[in-house]
Amino acid sequence: MVALRIKAPVFFSGRKCDIYYNNMSRINNKFSVGVHIMTALGDHYGEPVTSAHLTASVRAHESQVRSMLSKLVKAGLVMTSRGRHGFSSLSRPANRIRLLEIYRAVEAPPIFSIHEYPREKTCRTSCTHKEAMVDLLGDTQRAFEAQLGQRMLSEMVAKARRCKEFLIQNVKTGLAGSGAGDRDGQ
Repeated sequence: MVALRIKAPVFFSGRKCDIYYNNMSRINNKFSVGVHIMTALGDHYGEPVTSAHLTASVRAHESQVRSMLSKLVKAGLVMTSRGRHGFSSLSRPANRIRLLEIYRAVEAPPIFSIHEYPREKTCRTSCTHKEAMVDLLGDTQRAFEAQLGQRMLSEMVAKARRCKEFLIQNVKTGLAGSGAGDRDGQ
């Protein structure tokens, strides 16, 4: 299948960005949702954050957010308080949480997988493809996890805060949503 290119206005640093969606298969978003939740908690570190706030931020079903929070609590990354006035918060500062910890906590699948197909015995490619891909994708997965092990949640929180500052500044100057901050003229 062909990757679809869909333009949507996303404001960050005064420029609209293109968002690309790959329509080849359903993409698992556990890691993205987990990082989103953790970033929101990091942005409000030291403050109680309700699941309603997280659900609104992530724009996911509340059951998905609760499920994700449960996994993050089990991994020791988040603390929660139940009940009518329940809340969540990071168990330690964002600069002490590696993105790899989040990836493992939310039980995200490997970044790539091998398509299912019956082997065609008369085709060399068909007979060797899976084994060759296992080696390649294993190396790729290890490299991906090594990079996540070097990256901290605080990087994501800092980016969120820069975007927040940008939006606040544009609201003050009346530029938010007007496209006036768009340098490309699109």
